Amino acid sequence: MNDSVATMDVPPTQAAGLGGKLRASPSSDGGIRAQVLEAVRGLAAYGLGPSIGGHVSIRVPGERKFYINAFDRTFEEMRLQDIALLDFDGNVLECETMVSLGQTFHHGIYQQRDDVNAIVHTHGFWLTAQSAFGRPVRNLHNLCTYFDGRTCISPSDDFAAIGPALRRQDVAIIIPWHGAITLGKDLASAASLHVTLDYAARLDVTLPAETPVMPAHLCAEMQSVLARANYLDVTWDLIRRKGVDNFDGQRVIARMVN
Repeated sequence: MNDSVATMDVPPTQAAGLGGKLRASPSSDGGIRAQVLEAVRGLAAYGLGPSIGGHVSIRVPGERKFYINAFDRTFEEMRLQDIALLDFDGNVLECETMVSLGQTFHHGIYQQRDDVNAIVHTHGFWLTAQSAFGRPVRNLHNLCTYFDGRTCISPSDDFAAIGPALRRQDVAIIIPWHGAITLGKDLASAASLHVTLDYAARLDVTLPAETPVMPAHLCAEMQSVLARANYLDVTWDLIRRKGVDNFDGQRVIARMVN
């Protein structure tokens, strides 16, 4: 398979992200696979994909299947043929390369949470550093409020651990000394929450322990403001642009400062 996404039928909304002639809907197989590629390249531009590990997945609507990136390439190196199709039993249906053992929590979450249609997991530097605290991020900025009361802590990335910890309202999972997972109704939400959590983690790690946190009433107010501003949708557009701008034809060159 050629790595040029221009040869694929992908949705019109993906034009800025993939640069080809786009014909299929986002819910088509080609469209879903292309969205995963957009996300991993965008996350790579944020510095979240320099090493082996981490995965992005999307549920196939109406089916017990999901697309997920392969294990043996970094986000920076990912190609269209590295996006695999799996079923909810963990069987690989389409893939030219190996898939992470961590894929099991993806179909576990999809089966437990019917409101979740996309999942992002990385071992970003700041996310991994913050995870060592074994707690949610502190409310040190307006954007941190996305995770206020909506973050669970799981002792491992095994679904046997995640399942009991995961609540209906949770959009983030912290895995101590490991990394983080974000969940969304779509990939725009899951990916945007992930880069936002990475920013919140950086604040949490670098600011002193005695730094005052936002009062509860301000957190609730900011959650309402951010929802009205469609912040996650706008951030998804930014993620996609960064993925395109930093792709040199072979790989993404991360330019974000850690």
